[in-house]
Amino acid sequence: MTNEEFHNFYNQNIDKVFRFLYLRTNSFESAQDLAIESFFKFWLSSENGQKIENPRAFLFKIAKNVLIDFYRKKKDTPLSLDELKEKGFEIPQNDFLKELEQDEEIKNILKTLQEIKPIYREVILLHYLENLSIKEISFILKKKENNIRVLLHRALEALKDKLF
Repeated sequence: MTNEEFHNFYNQNIDKVFRFLYLRTNSFESAQDLAIESFFKFWLSSENGQKIENPRAFLFKIAKNVLIDFYRKKKDTPLSLDELKEKGFEIPQNDFLKELEQDEEIKNILKTLQEIKPIYREVILLHYLENLSIKEISFILKKKENNIRVLLHRALEALKDKLF
């Protein structure tokens, strides 16, 4: 992947990855750090000549692993944003946080999402919020596509039961 291709890919996906991470950390700063780290690891993988068939799914898989590492090492030192800025990475700036605070309905749904099983929450967020396909979600979660469809159906039923 060339620098220009990476830059375009970054601009198309930074808000999505940030949102994915923010909804799991509830911290603007942590989500920023983890998003940048995810793109950095993606860049290193593509720079090493690794063939990436589905870049978006691969990026979300990296983000999920970065998030897992984040929770495993809660007390380790954060990634230096200054070093990443020097290498040309930009810090995501968006209005997602402000929009979230303003919309009561979204707050209610997010609260309800916290009440259902984590795997259900995961498939709902990946499919409906991040617009990932069933195939991409199956790659990220390392489950068969049919399992993802069943999980998604059950997740929607659980969410519906909690909301109504």
